[in-house]
Amino acid sequence: MNPEAELVIPRRLAIQILHEAQIAQPESICGVVGALGDLPATFLRAGGEQLAASGQRLWARLWSNPTAPAVPTADQLSGGGLYLVVSLDTKGVLEMRAWELRGGAPYERVLKVQD
Repeated sequence: MNPEAELVIPRRLAIQILHEAQIAQPESICGVVGALGDLPATFLRAGGEQLAASGQRLWARLWSNPTAPAVPTADQLSGGGLYLVVSLDTKGVLEMRAWELRGGAPYERVLKVQD
C-alpha cells in the first residue's frame, strides 16, 4: 500500500460498516477490513483468522467511537498498519476516517468512497 496514495473503499462496504456501527449503539464495534488484491472487500467483526481462511489479507483494523470524534490517539494506533475510525458523535452524519502512525503521531490518510 502506497503511504501517500488515496485510499478507496467501495460504497457498499462503507455503508455496511457505518450500519454496523449505528445499530451497535451505544456500544462500539471493532473488527477488520479484508482485501482481495488492493481493494477492500469485507468487514468482519471477528479477528483476522477468518480473513486468511477466505484468502483475503488485512487491509485495515476498525473501531467505532459512539460518543467521541473519529480521531485516535497514538496508543490506539500502536499495532501498526491502517486503522479506520467511525464516529457517531455527529449531528445526522456518520463519519469514517483513515489513520496510521507516522513518527509516533496519528497521521490522517485521504479516504474516498467509490461506487
